[in-house]
Amino acid sequence: MSLSLSVSREFFVESQSRAIDSCTELEELRKVSKTLLRAWQVQAMFSEQYGAQALGIKKP
Repeated sequence: MSLSLSVSREFFVESQSRAIDSCTELEELRKVSKTLLRAWQVQAMFSEQYGAQALGIKKP
């Protein structure tokens, strides 16, 4: 199964990729990476909550 991103998500990925590519300092790259890591985990949390809610499962 192949998943493709919407145009807006592709745009976001491209803009974040360019931000990473433009980093010239290690500390700047760390900051960008941590921001993206946190955003990924927040999204995962929302997905878990929405999935549990849609299935009628109570999260502990």
